[in-house]
Amino acid sequence: MRPSLRVLVLAACSAALAACGTDPEPEPGPPGEPPQEQTDPCAPNGHIHREPTGDWCHCDRGYMASVEGLSCIPDPNYDPDEEFSFGDNGEHACWHVTNGPFATVTASVERKPRVDAFHTYYTVKLRPEDGQYVGTFNFKGYATGNFVAYLSDASVPITIHEGELLVEPVATAPVPEDICTGLVHMVGYQLTDQVQYTVTLGPTPLPELGLVIEHL
Repeated sequence: MRPSLRVLVLAACSAALAACGTDPEPEPGPPGEPPQEQTDPCAPNGHIHREPTGDWCHCDRGYMASVEGLSCIPDPNYDPDEEFSFGDNGEHACWHVTNGPFATVTASVERKPRVDAFHTYYTVKLRPEDGQYVGTFNFKGYATGNFVAYLSDASVPITIHEGELLVEPVATAPVPEDICTGLVHMVGYQLTDQVQYTVTLGPTPLPELGLVIEHL
């Protein structure tokens, strides 16, 4: 093929590729601009949980997951003035203090022991830190509704988190003395099935305490 003809053929091929080839790469955004974060469809009245079995909305108090799509809508049955009920005021939890079943868990920096066995009285051994004692434990309620943490000492701080989100207690009350003395303090929460929580006890000068967490 003559050189001039070869040049014409190559030019024609280049023009065809330009017309029928792949789309050009999109131009990058301005330098230093952060990538756009994916929005949460359950916000602002909840947050999304992405599970292998499917995504779902964990909605705030007063809201419920929509049947259609991922969103949190007002719960028509929610009564903001309804008081949290402690049920039998710890009578059933106190029964476990005497009758078990019993379990002992020891706080560790390497792992978080579980404290979610049904109807179980836990002896919780905390670990020393900065002259006090603390411990963080895993808890999953396997139900949705009212939960109560019963403690053997009212002075021990307790906090529950879902990831970084603090779960605020709904109510607190003493266990009536005529019911038992092994558990003296009740902290009420509203928790959700399928959610992994962490329970932190302390800091406290006590190296151990008794704990029962019940779903009412």
